[in-house]
Amino acid sequence: MKSKKTVIIIAIICLVILAILLATFEVYNSYIFNNDGTLSDAHTQVIEHLKNVKNKEERKKQIDFSVESNIITQEEANELY
Repeated sequence: MKSKKTVIIIAIICLVILAILLATFEVYNSYIFNNDGTLSDAHTQVIEHLKNVKNKEERKKQIDFSVESNIITQEEANELY
């Protein structure tokens, strides 16, 4: 009986650690580093990039991909079209 409790406690601890690591990874992925080492908001840079794409077909493809990948919202895509 004691070993079952130990296994359950270890499993719970592992799940908590995994949840913390995944949350940290999510936050880290939403930012990128500038050349000078400072952090930059990746979402803002994607929006700026999409605004600067000159070819209309390429711009539409990139916007559609960004929406499908949940990088930007549909409302943001509508503004960029």
